[in-house]
Amino acid sequence: MTQSVFVSSTPFDLALHRQTIMDALSQPQSGLPPLKVIMALPETALDERLRLVRNAMVYVVVLGMVRGNTEAAGTRSLVQLEFEEAQQYSVPTLIYLMDEDEHLVLPKHVDTGAAAQQLADWKAALSQKQHVRFFHSAADLAARLQNDLHLLLQPVLTETAPAPSAGGAPAAPASKTATSAAPAPAASAPVSGMKARRYALTPPRFAFFKEKVSPLLEQKETPVSDAVLQEALEFILAGNSMAAASGLNRGSTLGLEDAIELVRKMELIIIDTVQRHQVKK
Repeated sequence: MTQSVFVSSTPFDLALHRQTIMDALSQPQSGLPPLKVIMALPETALDERLRLVRNAMVYVVVLGMVRGNTEAAGTRSLVQLEFEEAQQYSVPTLIYLMDEDEHLVLPKHVDTGAAAQQLADWKAALSQKQHVRFFHSAADLAARLQNDLHLLLQPVLTETAPAPSAGGAPAAPASKTATSAAPAPAASAPVSGMKARRYALTPPRFAFFKEKVSPLLEQKETPVSDAVLQEALEFILAGNSMAAASGLNRGSTLGLEDAIELVRKMELIIIDTVQRHQVKK
């Protein structure tokens, strides 16, 4: 069964990015069902846009340096209205922001004045309340999206349709109780069967970051082994937050939603720590 992925963005400044995503996701994705990429055209009515968002399996928002068209009365862009619709109906959401330091962009594709300020305010709000990812090119965006879709959708598909084992016999579904009672997985264990990127931490660096995030773990009152915590930190430092959340979910008694929330808070602490360290330098 084909599942729809709604990609929300401004159409003209991000035309190359939209086409790159379309080309990448139109190819068969290993381990995933066929995906249908949906993007609203400039002439698509707002009601139809919101209906497509509600019916999507995943909602993706890509923000560059242009706010885009706004609603008839107000300052919210059509992209922002689509995002709010996805949040209201709990559609799984992936957020990508252009890396303003690394991404090449034409001056005509950069808003100024009130539009630029409104876009900047929304980006700041998203960065504080949501998990966001940064991209430095159209190809980088498409690659990140493919990876994130695997990490987001494969656990769901595994629960509903377990993959056959190497010998051809159906694999038994994993028991959450058994997982919780089993020893924590090693830090090198792959997430969702994929070799996700990680930033290797030396023992002193792991101890440093562990100290920074320990208050969050104490708030959760959930024991997390050093191996699982190091795995999560290494994924976070590599920009692979979904893998970090999945690892915490598998390696502790945290539910997936709680693990995602914990990862988001850990990211804020890590970003603040790294920025403070750079300022001191």
